[in-house]
This record gives sequence, structure tokens and C-alpha cells, in this order.
Amino acid sequence: MNRASYIDVPGFGERLIRLLYPEKCVFCGELLPEAAPLSVCESCYSNLPRCRMDFAGARQIPQLDGLFAAFLYEEPIKRAIHDMKFHSRPRTARTLACLIWEEMSKHTVIPDVDLIVPVPMHSRRRINRGYNQSAEIGKTLGRIMKIPVKNALAKIRHTKPQSLSTREERLKNLENSIIVRYPTAVRGLSVLLADDVVTTGATLSTCAGALKEAGAEWVFAVVIATA
Repeated sequence: MNRASYIDVPGFGERLIRLLYPEKCVFCGELLPEAAPLSVCESCYSNLPRCRMDFAGARQIPQLDGLFAAFLYEEPIKRAIHDMKFHSRPRTARTLACLIWEEMSKHTVIPDVDLIVPVPMHSRRRINRGYNQSAEIGKTLGRIMKIPVKNALAKIRHTKPQSLSTREERLKNLENSIIVRYPTAVRGLSVLLADDVVTTGATLSTCAGALKEAGAEWVFAVVIATA
């Protein structure tokens, strides 16, 4: 695929920065050429654990009309996601979003969507992490797909990390915790949720349910990886 068609080649300023802080592969740390459009070396790119399922082939999650996962939650994807989330690396989020699109574009059927909505993060956790990785993924996909992005969802109740909970506990944790901040912004639209990892699907299901209750007609989701 011609990456130049949707990834900006680093400009002069960016390349100067890279002279001082060389670009590295987000998976193995190998130094990359200063003009590299993506922070991925060829070796890692060739060996990523691709999921190879389209929206129709993925497992069903309540309230969702379709799910696309680009990769399996295995190394080196697993380590890159961990670094992205817990070491404040938004560039990794943007690189992984580009890789999501590369995998999506290999499939002939991609749903028509009107709006991209990132899965929300509670303000306390966002302050601790420095940013919402799902928002970075959503923004990058929006730029590539030329689709508007809106933070239409909000998490109003702080919950313990979902990774530490069973599916039943996750669903209980999420009760009354996610709301649609802008119902008119999603009413009658086909929405694409953006997130990092799907495990039980509880978070995506809760977000999709809130969007549909607010009037969204269709809700699909894309994630970096499926566990």
C-alpha cells in the first residue's frame, strides 16, 4: 500500500527534531530513517500478529453492529499497547491507528460511518496518564478516513481498571458510568467507536448502548487488538 496517500511525510521541523531524538520502532526500538512515515521497522511490520477478520467475521458483542480488530493481543502488539497506555506515548497511538487502517483497507466491506467517537476515559485517569489513547486513535483514523471525530461520550464515574475484573464485574462497574454528552451530535448517524483493546466487550457494549439510546442508528467499533 502507498502509505504516502494517507500519512504525512515528516516535514523539515520534524526531521530536525529526529536528528536530536532519533525515531525508533515502537515494537523493538530499532533506529529508523529520519524520513520514516511510520514508527515501525520492516521486520516488525512483517511479523505483526494480524487478526485477518473483517467486520462481519468478528465475534458478536451486544449493541454493536460490527467489530474490527486489526491484531491479536500478542507480542509485540501487547507490549506496544502497554507502553502507549502507561508511558504516555501518543505517537505510538497514532502509529497503531495507521496500522489499523492498513488492515481495514485490505477488506472489501467497510461500513459507511458518519462520525468517529473515541471510547471515553474518566478525567482522573486521563490526568494520571496524560492523555486518552482512544482519542488519539480516533483522531488519526478521522484524519485518514476524512470523517469527523467527536468526544460525544463521557465517563462520569471512576471505576477500577477493567483488566482486573471478570465480565460480570466489568458490566457492573460500568453501570450508569457512561453518558452521551451531545445526543444531537449522534442522532440518526452511523457511529464508529475507537478503542485500544477488546477483551470481554463490556466497555464497547456499554458505549454502543448509550449511543443507540441517544438515537444513533448504527454503531460499529474498531480496536487495535482483540484478547
